[in-house]
Amino acid sequence: MTAPGLIISGSTAIPVRNLWLLMLYASQLFQRDQNLRKGSLEANPDEMFDLVAEILVIAAERRLQRSLGRQYRSRSNTLTRVRGQIDVLTTESKMLLAQGRVACRFDELSVDNLRNRVLRTALVLAARHVGDLTLERRARGLAEILTQYGVSSRLVTQREAAQLTLGRNEQDDVEAIDAARLLIQMAIPAEDVGKQTGRDPEREAARIRALYETAVRGFYRAALPAEWTVAPGEVHHHWPVNDASDGLAAVLPIMKTDTLLESASRRIIVETKFADALKPNQFGAAKLARAHIFQLYAYVQSQHGKDDLSTTAEGVLLYPVVGQHLDESATIQGHRYRFLTVDLGGSASAIRETLLSVPRNSCQSSR
Repeated sequence: MTAPGLIISGSTAIPVRNLWLLMLYASQLFQRDQNLRKGSLEANPDEMFDLVAEILVIAAERRLQRSLGRQYRSRSNTLTRVRGQIDVLTTESKMLLAQGRVACRFDELSVDNLRNRVLRTALVLAARHVGDLTLERRARGLAEILTQYGVSSRLVTQREAAQLTLGRNEQDDVEAIDAARLLIQMAIPAEDVGKQTGRDPEREAARIRALYETAVRGFYRAALPAEWTVAPGEVHHHWPVNDASDGLAAVLPIMKTDTLLESASRRIIVETKFADALKPNQFGAAKLARAHIFQLYAYVQSQHGKDDLSTTAEGVLLYPVVGQHLDESATIQGHRYRFLTVDLGGSASAIRETLLSVPRNSCQSSR
């Protein structure tokens, strides 16, 4: 399926194929599968939906060669014998004992669990949207098999799919579930006219902002060599305070950076800002946002306690734009700062190169 129109958030218009690219970078599927990162998925964003759907279908076909995973679920029912716990209130209020029945609450093993519902939902969406007829038939056939086994036909939401966690004994399902979750996320902005879900991109700016931040972090985890470590989101940094009063800790705000890249000789704080890189000041001149610069400055300066002769903290403000370019840098009090845009309207290769330029080119300054 060719990627349709644009997703609009604020003044940023993102082609859906590149929104899919962000989803790919943020996904566990991309971060887990080394072969996938070397393949054609990233290089063909217009075909990404079909490519992910094919991964899903192949994984689901392998999954169905084994028995479907069953999990306990809570049920309530009126029975002719006691099972589990008796629902005394329902039994008495409906006078069930006089009818030879009793209301019970019990747990039972069932294939109709969240794991299988996520898998079936993704297969239904794949069959609905893929461009390849053979792949459509395979996906639809697998969804029907799951329905015949007893998996509910109700489609799960993105939130429900994100809440699914796999246990230690369910690792055989990782590839299928990772592909299913990515496909469910991709399908909503990909739906054509007549299959709309009421999604309003303006109202979901916060969700897209979080996606952008997670995608940048996920990309670095997958793309950087082994000598680099990528800290998880919202890394907490402590203010380098001395002689603090007793009540200061309670009122001092916490510093939380988006992404921290570290190697033996580099430490780069990357702040992703889903906002316009340049905004007019009171005189109409385009300027970087003061608040963004001050925030990054505070984060970098807080690293003095970790700085040594081999490593000095660097800071990068990374803005998403469409059709614009900004790449400026300076050394401020011994720390290198860079202000950079990534063009989400460009090609996948251009987006990749811009992101990789952060650890490549944000050169540490000498003291």
